[in-house]
Amino acid sequence: TQGGIGYVEYGFAIKNKMPSAQLQNKEGNFITPNLESEQAALSNIKLPANLRAFDPDPAGAKSYPIVTFTWWLCYQKYDKPEEAAAVKALAKWCIEDGQQYAESLGYIPLPAEVRRKVLQALETIK
Repeated sequence: TQGGIGYVEYGFAIKNKMPSAQLQNKEGNFITPNLESEQAALSNIKLPANLRAFDPDPAGAKSYPIVTFTWWLCYQKYDKPEEAAAVKALAKWCIEDGQQYAESLGYIPLPAEVRRKVLQALETIK
């Protein structure tokens, strides 16, 4: 649609050199989607104990207003201990060493506080 606005994820837009719209955030600022503005937004989303947070317009003068996390749905108890260990090992790698690949894959590196909470949650998987 001529003049219409659609949504694609950040990584898709970057890799395909698609133009992106500046959007007005909660603070009234018009923000360009980029690594810094999306990191600012993710840093302002407070995760509760269950790690489920939805904030369609995070606070922050430099926060881009459309961001979210990608979730993993994991069991708290696995029938086979080796499955629990594999899930935990993969998640831990993604949260720790894997963060270095986030930007090149079109994702936003997770804020330190989010990584800390996820690592704590992994300890509850048995």
